[in-house]
Amino acid sequence: MAEPETLLQLGIDAAREGNREEARNLFGLLTRQEPDNVQAWLWLAGVAEGPEQRRAALERVIELDPDNEMAIKGLQAMGVTAPERKSEHPAAAPPPPPPAPETPAKPAAPMTDEEQFADELDRAFEDYDALPRATPPPRAEPPPEEAGKLPPMPPRSSPTPPRPSTVRARDENEDEEPVRRGPSPLLWILLGIIALVLIVFLIIQLFFPPGGGPAPLPPTQVVEQPTAPGTGGEAATPEGGAVPPGAEATPQPGDVTPEPTPGEEPTAAPPTEQPTPEPAPVTPPEQAQPAPVAIGTILEADGWNFTYPNQLFALPLGPQVGNFTAEKGTFLHVLVFVANNTGTDQPLPRDFFVLKDAQGQVYQARPEVSSVAVRRGINADVGHEAPIPANGLTTSVYLVFDVTPGATDLMLFARNKPDQGFIVIGRVP
Repeated sequence: MAEPETLLQLGIDAAREGNREEARNLFGLLTRQEPDNVQAWLWLAGVAEGPEQRRAALERVIELDPDNEMAIKGLQAMGVTAPERKSEHPAAAPPPPPPAPETPAKPAAPMTDEEQFADELDRAFEDYDALPRATPPPRAEPPPEEAGKLPPMPPRSSPTPPRPSTVRARDENEDEEPVRRGPSPLLWILLGIIALVLIVFLIIQLFFPPGGGPAPLPPTQVVEQPTAPGTGGEAATPEGGAVPPGAEATPQPGDVTPEPTPGEEPTAAPPTEQPTPEPAPVTPPEQAQPAPVAIGTILEADGWNFTYPNQLFALPLGPQVGNFTAEKGTFLHVLVFVANNTGTDQPLPRDFFVLKDAQGQVYQARPEVSSVAVRRGINADVGHEAPIPANGLTTSVYLVFDVTPGATDLMLFARNKPDQGFIVIGRVP
């Protein structure tokens, strides 16, 4: 916040320069900061905006300093009676001193800045009050019927014609550089290059197809020439040579192909028979000697992947399953994992697995007993007779074999892969 002396000096400078509004703001700020500052109120009266503000400021000066000559003169100039001075109260007035001897009058001392301002302030008050006040004209009220209507729109002004200098400058620019219209020459050149590249590409594709050479010609048909009598089965050539029997003769220009006799069908060459490969002989299960592989090894046969995942997944459960009775003594329940990669949804073939013990006895699976013993989702995914989707995913299958008690080292293997297998149980009780 600015110092009071600074605000007072700035206000005085603004008042002397004629900037009354700025001075009024500065003096008003100073009176709010120091309500008892006589000089601030006195200067505020000098630059007041109207008589009321000037009167209030002068009365505030009288309140603070009842003997202030400038405030008293200002109120008198406005026709306001100033309050009585403190020196005019007769109560404690001392007796008048004896008259002093007459002395010659001293010359008047020069006026200070405050006295000059008081003189100027008095004249300013008189000049301001003498100015006539212009009464503002009464506002014209629209008639009641037109009160709710909008005022008419002003007419559109015609466009301002350009100045002669602007027109002359525009004409000079048009003479210097004409306006370009249409594609530029560079664009036409670029379009031409693109079109030429496309034409060359089409010619290459038409006359030089992919593959590194011309299109293959159709094979030449071979026409068997008739054997001339007495040649011993050799076909004569135009040069007089002979073609060995069984060789194909290439037709020469001028050769005549014999036409078939009407009613006689042309003899077609017998088709060449391709030798059918004989299937590899399958070792009978009784003669198979599969090598044991580790538990969990994945084997493959006939489009099926299979494995025995755990050595505890084979268990003898007695001679009775439902209405089925074991003929050889007891049923052995075996759980295997398979994956169908054959491309067809189908059950695991009935004779796919074989079980063989160390004594050489072979046991076949019993799918119908498996369908009774399986509990889908509990002890296996499917039974032996249920179809398995051909999705290559692992599926657990419940198998049942009718085995002889006392058999040892039972080996499980695929019939068409008799070289490897899994030992599922060491001994059947």
